[in-house]
Amino acid sequence: MKRARKGHLMTASLIRRLCLSLLLLFGGWVSLPVYAQKAITLDLINQPFSTFIKQVEQQTDYKFFFEEQSVDVNRLVNVKVQNQDVRVVLNKVLSGTNITYTIANKKILLKKQENSKLQRGKALPKEIVGSVVGEDGTQLIGVSIQVKGKAAGTITNGDGNYRLVLPDNSDAIVVTYVGYIPQEISLKNNNWQRIVLKEDINMLDDVVVVGYGTVKKRDLTGAISTIKADEMGLAGISSIGHALEGKAAGLYVRQNSAQPGGGLDILVRGAGSINANNDPLYIVDGFPIAKLDQIASSDRKMDPGTQGVLNFLNPNDVESIEVLKDASATSIYGARAANGVVIITTKRGKEGKTKVSYSYNYSYQKYSDTYDLLSLPEWMEEKNKTSWELWIWNNKVAPWGTKTLEEALMSPVNGIRYNRPYTEQEIANAGAGTDWLDLVTRNGLIQEHNINLQGGNKGTQYMLSFNYFNHEGIIRNSGMTRYTMKANIDQEFLNIFKAGLNLTMTRIINDNTQLGSDKWENSGLIRSAVEMGPQIQAYDPETGKYPTNPLVGTRPNPYSLLNNVDRGNTDRVLGNIFVEARPLDGLTLRVNAGIDRAAQSRKTYQPKSTLNGYNLQGVASVYGMDNNQYLLEATATYLKTFAKIHKINLLAGTSYEQFNYEGVNAGNNNFLTDGFIYNNLGAGGGNKIVGSGSSENKMLSYFFRANYILKDRYLLTATLRSDGASVFARNHKWGYFPSVALGWTISEENFMAKASDWLSMLKLRLSWGQTGNADISTNAFASYYAQEAYNKEDKSKQIGVFQGRLENPDLKWETTTEWNAGLDFGFFNGRISGSVEYYYKVISDLLNYKPLNSYQTITQVIANIGKTKSTGIEVTLNTKNIVTKDFFWSTDLTFTKYKDRWKERTPDWKPAVYEKYDAPIRAIYSRRADHILQIGEKVPDAQPLLLPGQLVIKDINGYVRDANGDPVVDENGRFQLLGHPDNIIDDADMELIGTSDPGWLAGMTNTFKYKDFDLSFHLNGMFDRIMEDPTAMEYGISGDGIARYGLNALRSVKDRWTWDNPSTTNPSTFQGWENTYSSGDFYYQKAWFIRMQNITLGYTLPKHLLAKTKVISNLRVHASINNAFIITPYDGLDPETDYYTASYPNARTFSFGVDISF
Repeated sequence: MKRARKGHLMTASLIRRLCLSLLLLFGGWVSLPVYAQKAITLDLINQPFSTFIKQVEQQTDYKFFFEEQSVDVNRLVNVKVQNQDVRVVLNKVLSGTNITYTIANKKILLKKQENSKLQRGKALPKEIVGSVVGEDGTQLIGVSIQVKGKAAGTITNGDGNYRLVLPDNSDAIVVTYVGYIPQEISLKNNNWQRIVLKEDINMLDDVVVVGYGTVKKRDLTGAISTIKADEMGLAGISSIGHALEGKAAGLYVRQNSAQPGGGLDILVRGAGSINANNDPLYIVDGFPIAKLDQIASSDRKMDPGTQGVLNFLNPNDVESIEVLKDASATSIYGARAANGVVIITTKRGKEGKTKVSYSYNYSYQKYSDTYDLLSLPEWMEEKNKTSWELWIWNNKVAPWGTKTLEEALMSPVNGIRYNRPYTEQEIANAGAGTDWLDLVTRNGLIQEHNINLQGGNKGTQYMLSFNYFNHEGIIRNSGMTRYTMKANIDQEFLNIFKAGLNLTMTRIINDNTQLGSDKWENSGLIRSAVEMGPQIQAYDPETGKYPTNPLVGTRPNPYSLLNNVDRGNTDRVLGNIFVEARPLDGLTLRVNAGIDRAAQSRKTYQPKSTLNGYNLQGVASVYGMDNNQYLLEATATYLKTFAKIHKINLLAGTSYEQFNYEGVNAGNNNFLTDGFIYNNLGAGGGNKIVGSGSSENKMLSYFFRANYILKDRYLLTATLRSDGASVFARNHKWGYFPSVALGWTISEENFMAKASDWLSMLKLRLSWGQTGNADISTNAFASYYAQEAYNKEDKSKQIGVFQGRLENPDLKWETTTEWNAGLDFGFFNGRISGSVEYYYKVISDLLNYKPLNSYQTITQVIANIGKTKSTGIEVTLNTKNIVTKDFFWSTDLTFTKYKDRWKERTPDWKPAVYEKYDAPIRAIYSRRADHILQIGEKVPDAQPLLLPGQLVIKDINGYVRDANGDPVVDENGRFQLLGHPDNIIDDADMELIGTSDPGWLAGMTNTFKYKDFDLSFHLNGMFDRIMEDPTAMEYGISGDGIARYGLNALRSVKDRWTWDNPSTTNPSTFQGWENTYSSGDFYYQKAWFIRMQNITLGYTLPKHLLAKTKVISNLRVHASINNAFIITPYDGLDPETDYYTASYPNARTFSFGVDISF
């Protein structure tokens, strides 16, 4: 094969460019030219065919390939065209020859036609009449239909129909449309009557949304990951965030609560900040949104849990998500982009007849009783055993003392003789007892309805959607209901103006259960159900009361907690309008204004049937909060190509944002009846509570970005943003955030021409930049509070004002400085593609609390102290393993490895002797548990008080001591380590044992399609992390709760160490009693996991069957499983959600759905 000489790109006309952008981005606007149907201008008279090739390559991004012996490059051609499509020109030039052409991936392949004679004996039509539709049956308007090798052609009308008179010797037509794969259709059959075009996924994916615009992927210099809607499993999820786990390299997604609408930790390239927020900035259709949780309660037991930041969005409305990771990509957002940026683009209208789509999903959640609790007979047996063990311990009988059993029986401590709680007969007749978890749990249910309308004409395009989502959680009375309406409208007028509207209206209703993550009276419903003994009755129908544990009166009856009323409402309107003007070729002026308004309320009532409600005779609270964010921004974008090889894209803009908050709360207790619940606070006779607050913050910004491209292979991007924010002190209101990036598309070089058959893309990227973190509390430089200062003689409150902390006039932004190197690659015409990234970033001027050596109430001040550093490697690999007519198989892999470390501590940092200067940010230190001390084993010198059944802690190190035995300190006041054991267990024996942050992440998606069937599964995993099992710590080993308090426990408690069970790995009930040696790292476990996040199987009815209905254009049925299984060494409930004792349990979700288009 011979490759013609390299040419250059020519900018298409403005109108063509805008129309193409509209279809590619469903209404977005582009910042660089796009490449689809190329218009060229030629004036060649008796010029060789080689000159024709040269000029086409100069004016487009196409390259010719052909065999020298097949094509006569010296043949003279005559062609004179102006702004004609490449295919039309090729048809003219090749008319009457035996040369055919094929266009794919910017390559024009010329080939000699072996047999150009038409099939004999079959008459070809003189005129054809037909229609062109998309795969979903939508009529396509303006589709180009050209007779192959001839000048004759036409386009489809407003109904997607066409009529074409055929010249003599016509044998095929070529059908082309922006954003769709071209087709060549033979006239020998009737396939031309109804032509179905497929979307060109490669073309659609070729455009990436960036800050304030779009850019072609091959011209990208920053580190950006793109996730398309069809790559996400949406069935049975409340938030689009759930579909992102493992989908993008560098993106950490962890579910921190499994409750309906529960929150997610979403981090981009780790969490390097200490006290400022580590969440990324979210941009929805150009609007930077704020995170909203439910209104918090001052009552710990009524903790509502966390909520997903993207819960207000209907996941079905999302078209694509871009994750901006390096400073080159994020610096355009300046002070709010230190933690990365997540840009969400929703679906927009398309030119064509209105298409109506409806989808329904029904999901069933199965609660697996992973809290393996003792049944009543088991509990009674353990009550006997643990009571005996406790009596032996208290009477100092061997192995926990020197007394013999006979001595203790003759003279028990305090005269308390051992009485066995239950007889064998009582145990045999006990029955099942109360299954508290069964009483408070159920199978979850999710139902979702979604309606979408899309359509429009050349001037107006629209998309409307309506969504209803209802999730009944696996904990009774917990749930979330969401109603969403979405409207996106685009309008062009006078050929130079464009206006648009993006509007999302959402109502979310949260039904909360008592999640209290604390203990005793502040226990949540789940913790209460885990620890409440099975011997206690759930409800006494004779008295109408809910019994509590007589041994621990502060433990609530979990069944009674179902009577609590806790409802939160969020009404949110996110809307922005924009107007664009194109006064000059290449110049676009844009003004965007919007508001994000959230009105929240939360109402709670604890009736008298609950423990706390009984003590306070009913407790009612009402909360209200308004969060309003306003945005006004103006931008100017200029695109220009000079001398055919120089391209510039300039962006300049300014934005103003204002954040207003208002909140009120009121409460009361001591109600005559529960009937009022929270609707008549004045009826309470208790201590009335009232409060209010408000704040206002502002941010003013200026930004500039310049993109320069030379010869389609040398890329330069420079960005500068300046932000001024009211949250910072007077000396540092403004921050400045620059970045610069270079790119080199190696595959476009002439010396790579021989590799073009197998190398599709090879690009090197380098970038440097700075971003800021302004996400701290309002007026962080100073804080004042008003509260009761003291009680008067008549016991009334005296209200006073006091300063909570000192002002710091020099408080300024956290600044993130980042270096990034990236390599993009593609092989075999896109069959294999991906990228590799390496980054190094430093966060300086950390916002931290500086302690003050003060005897006053003010003990700290917020200051900029310390630095952290982060490094990481990210790999993305996409492969199309098998591509045939009937079978398709692709694999998408992501891999992320990163480290967050301290780089510089505060000057007055007083570290513990075991702390390392450059330790992981979330380091975990502990002593090391070695083994269990057995009966007859020598007691370690370092632990002289240790008793059998207790953990032996490793003596690793010690302190250098002076003659008096006191530890020696250095000039910094830090104890000096000895370097070897010293027969003392203290802080010198603490070690760095790991971190709660994962060391690396991975994700894999496989997609299979066979004819009308499709199957996909997605795996994601977190690795190299440790965590404690909080439930096992409380209820998994010690029998003390059973013996003394009548609490229940996990079945693992049966395997605790006793004198007749010495071979176990679990310590005795009395671990840590009568000494302070602790348990070391015993409860820490490896917490890596691999989760089968989603499996989906679908079937799409064949088009020819649906055509008979004349109504339905597409129908797909599907079934899926979320959280199908997990592989992990972790023994607790779930390594992803286990962050407090008895957390809301995760569930397996089975979903069934149908998608219909009309």
